[in-house]
Amino acid sequence: MAREEFVPRLTKASSNQEILAVLNETADAVGEVLRANKDWSLSGLRDTQYAVDLRADAAALEVLTSAGVAVLSEESEITGVFADDGLCVVMDPLDGSTNASRGVQWFATALCAIDKDGMRAGLVVNQANGHDRYWATAGGGAFHNGVAM
Repeated sequence: MAREEFVPRLTKASSNQEILAVLNETADAVGEVLRANKDWSLSGLRDTQYAVDLRADAAALEVLTSAGVAVLSEESEITGVFADDGLCVVMDPLDGSTNASRGVQWFATALCAIDKDGMRAGLVVNQANGHDRYWATAGGGAFHNGVAM
């Protein structure tokens, strides 16, 4: 029986809108982890890294690796292979975890998809309120909640 070849959902040939959709899906997965979080203990792996940073990272990695992209994360470093025809997402799944741990209402998920030629799409979601979304695509402008900036 022949093994089916894995075909990634995203490649360099994917549209910026397809890439942005996966970035939004990723931020939503992180948001679910953060809304359910009750544990602000430190991870014990690095100073100022919280256990929730690792759970947020795992949720983001699940979405991104299933989309077939390589990932460079502040929390887990490099996952996957950045192929010539592929994409890599550079991310901080919980930027501002100390703010979040103290109830300061600005902490975010920051994601940027790149290919070998540069940036394709970036997204920052304010996870404190869950609805402020800032994004930009190569050649497509920058937006806040759908309004051009």
